[in-house]
Amino acid sequence: MFSLTKTIWPILVTASGVLSLTLNAPTTAQSGSSTTITWTSTSTDPTFSIELAHPDLNAAIAVANNVNPANNQITVTLPIVQAGDGYTLEAVNITDINQVFSTSGDFSIAAAPSPSPSSSTPIASAPPSAPISVASVPLTPSGVSGSLPASSLSVPSPSV
Repeated sequence: MFSLTKTIWPILVTASGVLSLTLNAPTTAQSGSSTTITWTSTSTDPTFSIELAHPDLNAAIAVANNVNPANNQITVTLPIVQAGDGYTLEAVNITDINQVFSTSGDFSIAAAPSPSPSSSTPIASAPPSAPISVASVPLTPSGVSGSLPASSLSVPSPSV
């Protein structure tokens, strides 16, 4: 007969009326980076979660939970996923993720940004055998007072 697992109904009727939530496919999406997801909604649309779906994923990945439909957009950080085409977003019921309110059109996700090379900053060093002065420091643990004597330390020259 009929199987209704994660089925999308063209017109979904909820307790509050007809659901008109429509997710848009992101125009630019990069793995591991921020992207803005937009949608259209009406005042009767319920709070929802957004999942990232792809045929190669074992399961959809939640990217936003308890989304207020009236905001009509949210910026999320996408998970690290394989770059490619055929990704979609699904707006799902927060209490039953198998109830899909809306699915975006297909979109592509670009490869994650490559890490930038770290810049090397030279570490400042003191001239060889420069004395380091230690000033008197008052000590007051548990009501005891006193001080450390001032002293001078010499740092040996580094061997090259």
